[in-house]
Amino acid sequence: MADDKVDNLPGSYFDSSFGFFIIGVICAMWAQNTGRSVWLWLFLGLFFGPITLVVMLIKNSEDRRI
Repeated sequence: MADDKVDNLPGSYFDSSFGFFIIGVICAMWAQNTGRSVWLWLFLGLFFGPITLVVMLIKNSEDRRI
C-alpha cells in the first residue's frame, strides 16, 4: 500500500533525470559549436544541471565580447 502513495507523487526521478539529460545535451552541442570539450560539458550538464547552464551562458557572453 505504501508503494501506491510513492507512485502518485507529483514529478518523479525520471522527469528530473530526463531534464538533466537534456541540459547535458544542450551543453554538449554548445561546446561542439564553440570548440570546447564535448564530453566534459556533457558530463557537467548531466551532473550539475542548471548550474552548468548558467556557467555556459556566462562563457558564451564572454566569447561574444571578444
